[in-house]
Amino acid sequence: MKIVFLDADGTLFHHSGYIPSSALDACNHAQKNGHKICLCTGRQKVEIFGDLTKIDYDGIIAGSGASIFVHGKQIVEKTFDEFEFNTVYNFLNDHQIPALYESSVGIFATQKTKDRLKELLEIQCGHLDDEQRKMHGLYTLYHQVHVVNDLHEHPINKISFLESKTPYQKVYEDLSPVLDVIPATFAPLGKESGEISSKRITKATGMEVLIDYYKMDDKDTIAIGDGHNDLCMFEKAAISVAMGNASIQVKEKADLITTSITDNGIYNAFKDLALI
Repeated sequence: MKIVFLDADGTLFHHSGYIPSSALDACNHAQKNGHKICLCTGRQKVEIFGDLTKIDYDGIIAGSGASIFVHGKQIVEKTFDEFEFNTVYNFLNDHQIPALYESSVGIFATQKTKDRLKELLEIQCGHLDDEQRKMHGLYTLYHQVHVVNDLHEHPINKISFLESKTPYQKVYEDLSPVLDVIPATFAPLGKESGEISSKRITKATGMEVLIDYYKMDDKDTIAIGDGHNDLCMFEKAAISVAMGNASIQVKEKADLITTSITDNGIYNAFKDLALI
């Protein structure tokens, strides 16, 4: 029996709003064969909907390791501590960088940030018809963001910053000594966008929780992903698989490279690994 950790966006879930039917079939077949299928995503639990709910996951690692669920029951919740939060908040505020403050119960932002999201939505989706527009991830994100006056009100576990006049590299250089800073895994936020989280909270720490929960061995772990925030999964898993649409840096760290998400990548990986 193996335990498989699947990234969502770009791996299992296409940015146009669907899971390929071959991937759904592969996950269901693997579970029938006795394997555990776990979603391991930077998305918050409230962002897991639509096609992403078509699989009966054995575990969900949300918020890049901050929130962990087993068959609907939450077993772990981690957030920024006061020092970490204030460090990020003050930096972003001082540099006027729009950002989304994420938690397991919702995504929060200032009105100014939500207005910027609307601008991005018009730029990227203005040419789409209503049905296509509603399928786009940016449309969904925009309508999930709650505008609040005080961003300190809610326990936050991850912050995604939008592209701004401040380059990503500047954010990385200033904050990475005390926090994890990676390029955004959701491309519509812009080339200079990124994600900030606690060094205590990663997809790998989330994997450890579910490995222990199911009393499994590290040698029976498989991780499949396409982005920078999947590299810690690759380091933790016995076998790492990069999607064909992954970046060169991600592919270089993988034990196996499958086909792209639009070319039955998950299904082909499962076949190659004898899960199905």
